[in-house]
Order: sequence, then structure tokens, then C-alpha cells
Amino acid sequence: MNKNTTLLLFAGITAVVILALLFLPEQVTRPMRKGTMEGLGPVLRVVETPVNMFSHMDTKLKTLDQAQAEVKKLRDQNAELQIRNQLLSDKETENARLREMLGFQAASQYELLPCRVISREPSSWWDSVQINVGWANNEDLDKKFHGKYSLTSDQPVVSPRGVVGKTGNVSRYVTDVILLVNQNCNISATIDGTKDQGIVQGQGNFEEGKPQVKVNYLPKTSLVAVGQFAVTSGLGPYFPAGLRLGTVTEVPALKNAYPTFGLYREAVIEPTADLNQLDELFIVLGPKQETKEQAKPDSTPAPDAATPVDPNH
Repeated sequence: MNKNTTLLLFAGITAVVILALLFLPEQVTRPMRKGTMEGLGPVLRVVETPVNMFSHMDTKLKTLDQAQAEVKKLRDQNAELQIRNQLLSDKETENARLREMLGFQAASQYELLPCRVISREPSSWWDSVQINVGWANNEDLDKKFHGKYSLTSDQPVVSPRGVVGKTGNVSRYVTDVILLVNQNCNISATIDGTKDQGIVQGQGNFEEGKPQVKVNYLPKTSLVAVGQFAVTSGLGPYFPAGLRLGTVTEVPALKNAYPTFGLYREAVIEPTADLNQLDELFIVLGPKQETKEQAKPDSTPAPDAATPVDPNH
């Protein structure tokens, strides 16, 4: 008997036994099932343990994948919220800056030409910036101010915090602004609250990231002190009086050596305008002109030509 015949015989006998068991009465099969379950119980318990273990592992793996997916989702949401928060913060800062600019322009006693910084070279960071106005704007200025004001060089450039510098080369659409710290920026100044006058001069350098500016040629008897303000004196042809330049931070002792030789006193000032952060600026054109709406007619009647005027009045 070969191997295949043996397998067929075994399969046939097994089938006959199964069929016989199916048709046996319940009184016979019940004890048989009970004995089978008791015999197979230990085996089933042994098999159940790894099955349950793998089932729990599968559940834990699914839970871990879900947790990682949730963490990734939360990270993406957090990154998006941070970007939105930064954008809102930038808009809030810009809004506050523009409100300050509008308030400054409305309250100023001077006609101001608004402009925006469009270029700043790293190699000349403390020397100059470029703004988005030029002599092409003079046509509109002529119409608005009836030819009284125009954009030229050496005009004051200010922010709401103080003087930034003065206009330099004026081209068609772009104008250079010579910053206050530039050695070529010299402005007649006075110490606020005193009659001490001098010249504010940029030093072309900076210490600890801050540009340095000096007030030179103060009287040697000057009592200038730290904390006082340097403002424009109005003696020059372009800068009106009272524009804030900087705060006195240092008053060196009077020395009989270079560069003062004991003839005058110096003071170091820190510009009140933030020269490191320049966005929107104003060019000071001149005193504000009174409009027709602002002008009030003289309510005093003109004296009659035939009526003599009392010279005591």
C-alpha cells in the first residue's frame, strides 16, 4: 500500500467517524463533547495567551499610530497659529506706527511730505537711505502749495520721534537721505532750556550697535547735562527751530587738548529717532499755510476814511 492510498483511507475513515458522530443521539455525544473539551482545555488556554497578546499588540500599535498622527496634526496647527499670530502682530505694529505718523502730521506746525524708505545698503547702513519721492513730485507740490514749496536737497527729514537727517541728491523718483550719524550731516542746534548753541555733527561710527552723534562748539561755560535734549536752533536756512535731535548721554570734561583745545565744550547725544528702524518718514517743507477754511475774517470794521483815527488807540 503506497502513501497516497494510506492518506485516502485515513481521510475516508475520518469522514465516516464524523458522519457517525453527527447522527448519534445527544445522550451519547454529550459525554464525548465534555471529555473532548476537558482534554483540549489546557491546549486552548496555552494557545489563547499568544493570540490575546498579539491582539493587544495590534490594538496598541493602532493606538500609537493614531497618537503620532494626532501629534503631527497638532504640530501643524501650532505652526499655522504661530504664523497667523506673527502676521497679526506685524499688522498691529504697522497700524500703530501709521496712526502715530498720521497724528504727528496732523499736529505738526509744518507742511510735511510723506515718504517711504525703499532702499538701504548694508555697506552704508549708517550713512544714507533712499526714499520714494523725487523732483517728479514737485509738480504736485506746486499745485498744492501754489509754487511755495518744492523738494530740494538739504531739507529736514523727520520721523515722529525726531530728526532722521536731511535730503541729499534728488533724482526723478528717488531721493537720498543723509542720516544724522553721517559725518556730512551738520545741523545748527541748541540745548533745550538753555541758550547754548552748537553744531550737531555725525561721527560716522557707532558704539555697542548705536550710532554716535556729538554737539560741538558749545560754550566752554555751558552747563549742559546728561538727559537734556538737543533741538534745532533755526539759524540755518532749511531746518526750522524746535525739531528734536537727540538726548545728551555724555558730557566729556573740558580739556586743553585736541580737538577742543579748551575753547569749547562737547556733548554726546543719542538720536531720539531710531535710525536702525526706518520705514515711513516725512520731509519738512516749511510752515503750514493757512487755508481759506481756517482763515477767519476780521470782524473789526475798517475805519471810515472820513473819520479821524485816534492816535492813542
